[in-house]
Amino acid sequence: MANTNVRKSIQNKIESLGKEIENLQGELKRWEKIAADYETNSESIDLILSIQLPEKAEPKAKKSKAVVA
Repeated sequence: MANTNVRKSIQNKIESLGKEIENLQGELKRWEKIAADYETNSESIDLILSIQLPEKAEPKAKKSKAVVA
């Protein structure tokens, strides 16, 4: 009986790892596409980010001025 439980536990672990590998392969493909898209359009993406994120840059500059002063 213990052998059956061990075998079942091992089989469940194998199936679980197989599903996890499939999910991670999908995630890898997603990030590879993001990297390829960035390489193709890096200037456009950087421009968009610089327009969207200027507010975050300003407080850092203010903090630097406060520390220097």
